[in-house]
Amino acid sequence: ETFRWAADQVRDEFQSATWDAFWLTAVEGLAPPEAAERLSKSVGAIYIARTRVMQRIKAKVDESIGES
Repeated sequence: ETFRWAADQVRDEFQSATWDAFWLTAVEGLAPPEAAERLSKSVGAIYIARTRVMQRIKAKVDESIGES
């Protein structure tokens, strides 16, 4: 539940291709090479996108916990 809330909070901070790379690999469990092929991106770009979004979601959760 916290993950979904944080993801909704940061979604608009990313371009759709970045978000899609994150969602396909981190949420749907698609392998990065498959996501890269599907999105016409390099495997490295997929890893970078996933990491950036995950870091931002973690920061949002940490902010939320700090405000409690």
